[in-house]
Amino acid sequence: MKKALTFVALILTPSITLAQGTVVFQNLTGLVQRWTSPSDSSLTPVAVGGGYVQLIATPKGNPLLHPLGVYSGRSGFLPGYSSLATFLAANPGWVDPYSDPYPNGSPSPQVPTSIYGAAGVFNGGTMDTPVPGGAEADYLVIGWTGPYASYDAAYAADLGNPNSSFLGMSAVATTGTGDPRSPGVPGPPVSLSHTFQGMILAPAAIPEPTSVLLAGLGAVLLLLFRRRG
Repeated sequence: MKKALTFVALILTPSITLAQGTVVFQNLTGLVQRWTSPSDSSLTPVAVGGGYVQLIATPKGNPLLHPLGVYSGRSGFLPGYSSLATFLAANPGWVDPYSDPYPNGSPSPQVPTSIYGAAGVFNGGTMDTPVPGGAEADYLVIGWTGPYASYDAAYAADLGNPNSSFLGMSAVATTGTGDPRSPGVPGPPVSLSHTFQGMILAPAAIPEPTSVLLAGLGAVLLLLFRRRG
């Protein structure tokens, strides 16, 4: 009896695992744009091969507690995190979706999608969101310019050589999902081109390590003086 139950569980587990809401990670009229230069905030679509984007998603209604960064007037983009992992850790429930279909039947981590086909346009194919098939998901897109294969690498490049990469994050949007593998669920994956409103990549205002060190030292000294007083 136990063997029979185990066999049934092994049959059902892949179906349960694969029952994810699918979307097509692509845009159309909502373009990925960038500042023309570090000193010129006029916008131009990111050139083909000139940058990357990456999808981040969560069940609908889960708040984004801590944005990747904020735009600040003429200063550009002020990043709050040096790595994607720390950004996701600060926002429970927000994940880096898997690519779909699965190679060899196993989930495959998402590979950042390059600007391809036309300026400001991307198509990363079908991806699994962290919601059941047919449910709605909230999502955002992060992006960066340059040849860097990850957000972490782009941030590190900017830290060592300012303006090596422009960074950015889109507004949060909501999308429906599909799941062609589950009976009774809307089959085709839902294209994000219907809900993605575009995004801007701007110079990253990252403080130099020496500035951060001095600021931290100043805070420690101020605390010591207050205690002595």
